[in-house]
Amino acid sequence: MFFIGLAGYILPIPCLIWAWVRWLTSKPRFVPPPWRSILAFAALILVSAIGLSVLLVAVHANSLPEGAGKYAFALASSRHGFAASLLALVLSLVGKGPVCSPVALASCGLACLWVIAIVMY
Repeated sequence: MFFIGLAGYILPIPCLIWAWVRWLTSKPRFVPPPWRSILAFAALILVSAIGLSVLLVAVHANSLPEGAGKYAFALASSRHGFAASLLALVLSLVGKGPVCSPVALASCGLACLWVIAIVMY
């Protein structure tokens, strides 16, 4: 459980920064076959959206009053976030390009973060 927590809190942010820097500095961005590069870019966009949703869910969940509604929201958000993280991982593994490895690491870290959220609630 310690390693899941470590991966969930440490991996996502540096890996997202690494992925965006690699994407913005790479030329050409879409390499043959183009569909695999598009999958890698879609994974990057998805992982970035998941990272943003972590912040939004945390802010919204903390603003809700204590009770069943708060925990139902947190668990539903965690389940959806975990599923989206797995989808981003699959897209990054199938994709091709310079962002695949940092996106795969970021999606693994975000999946670990959602697991920690599920366990804590």
